[in-house]
Amino acid sequence: MKVARCILVMASALFVVAAASGESGEVTTEWLRTAYAGPPEYWPAPMLEPGAEFAEFAPLPRVERPEGIAAERAALGERLFKDPILSGSGQIACESCHNRRLGWGDGLPVSFGHDRQKGKRNAPSLFTAAYMHEMFWDGRSPSLEDQAHLPIADPVEMAGEAEIVERRVNADQNYRAAFASAYGSDNVTMAEITAAIAGFERSIRLPLTRWDRVFTQGTKVLDDQQLLGLHVFRTTAGCANCHSGALLSDQRYHNLGLSFYGRKLEDVGRYAVTGDPIDVGRFRTPSLRGVGRTGPYMHNGIMPHLRGVVNLYAGGGGKDRTGQSQTTDAPPPQPDPLLKRRDLSREERAAIVAFLETL
Repeated sequence: MKVARCILVMASALFVVAAASGESGEVTTEWLRTAYAGPPEYWPAPMLEPGAEFAEFAPLPRVERPEGIAAERAALGERLFKDPILSGSGQIACESCHNRRLGWGDGLPVSFGHDRQKGKRNAPSLFTAAYMHEMFWDGRSPSLEDQAHLPIADPVEMAGEAEIVERRVNADQNYRAAFASAYGSDNVTMAEITAAIAGFERSIRLPLTRWDRVFTQGTKVLDDQQLLGLHVFRTTAGCANCHSGALLSDQRYHNLGLSFYGRKLEDVGRYAVTGDPIDVGRFRTPSLRGVGRTGPYMHNGIMPHLRGVVNLYAGGGGKDRTGQSQTTDAPPPQPDPLLKRRDLSREERAAIVAFLETL
């Protein structure tokens, strides 16, 4: 088996070299099947722009099912996650914007909250919440515990005042008994409420996909279009500049030209958190795991389909205004150096979408 694998890897490397030197002509299905026959470290090298931080594609470690006290706390967190008791109106739950049946989002461009107030950002999916080191599109939360509290307190989202929420939960004998068992607490606090919700969010498991099978069975599980999409994603489309590793995210912040700077939908992104001019219009790179289930797309949900997202990137991103906005003190956004126009055929664009749907 070891000898056969070495031969396979050497053959893949020879095909890659031949393609790079122009000896093999156009990229054919046969070439792709050979070049991607081995493990990811032997696949054709990604085509990267200066400054990109790439990690080789890899399987995403499975979230361990909680056991013992951790399972008890996660179950309590799930109950709270679904309970509108945490909102000011008693009508909105965490689940209102993060629904399991909708890819842990809400299927809307932007979410509605307290008194039907409309937010300005798309509800991020929770498929990979357990793996991210900063939360929200602008990274303003350093932990899931902190993230769980902010929507509850936000007057546009759930408008839940801490004292009122605590009083309601403590008035429920079932909750008091559950918290006493899970946390040894006689008086439930917001810190314990958000800890339980975070524990539940960490227990969320992404269903196994065709992409997961690639790492156990090889790229033979991909059809020809999906395999072409994988290749274009890594190379000429430039997607791997920001989407790589097990999460298919560099967890960095980029300006895609969608800040609507100086216009009605203006959102200066991470700048509102850091105050650093370089962060104007920058948003966190989302994980692409489960992306086929999590539309609409982008921080403001303006892309209803993946094909639109691919077309946006192929065109080099959106276009920000360059003059000083009258609606904010933030300076004009700076173009991201990793974005540029890509010459992709209709076939290649469709192939990328097919690949994304395997994730």
